[in-house]
Amino acid sequence: MAAVCAATLVACMDHGADGTQPGETPPDEAQPQEMGFVTVQWAIEDRTEADQCKAYGAQAVELVLINTENNQVTRQVVPCQRFDTSVQVAADDYVGTITLLDDNGKAVSEPLAVGPFEVSGDEQTTRRVSFPAADQQRESQRERGTHRERGGQRDRESQRDRESQRDRDRGRR
Repeated sequence: MAAVCAATLVACMDHGADGTQPGETPPDEAQPQEMGFVTVQWAIEDRTEADQCKAYGAQAVELVLINTENNQVTRQVVPCQRFDTSVQVAADDYVGTITLLDDNGKAVSEPLAVGPFEVSGDEQTTRRVSFPAADQQRESQRERGTHRERGGQRDRESQRDRESQRDRDRGRR
């Protein structure tokens, strides 16, 4: 009797209820997501010297990658003077930014685009970016600030003109 029970047990173990063999994934179960690596390399003025980071006041780099399929965000912060980092992410399409940060985590550069690009499970993806010289970056930020100030001044002048015109119109009535 024990032999019959053992034979029956072995026969039942050969196939799952859904007809799969031991170790097979049933067709309705999700397959594990394929993963890949992206390496981002950065430079400042096309140079990879620690002095370049110091000129910016940059201690770190923030890399933000966004999966364009599901909007999942991957964020990594690494020392500036490494000048590269690798991240394992799901194989898919991505966009992203890279920004230089000071020792308080505050941005000391404009974010640079990293992508769009595709990550596959078969080969490593590499992206390269170069920040402008620190003095060019500061000059660019000052110019944008000046444009904003001029724009604000024009807005205030336009508002005063409209108010003056409204006052004149009221006086005619």
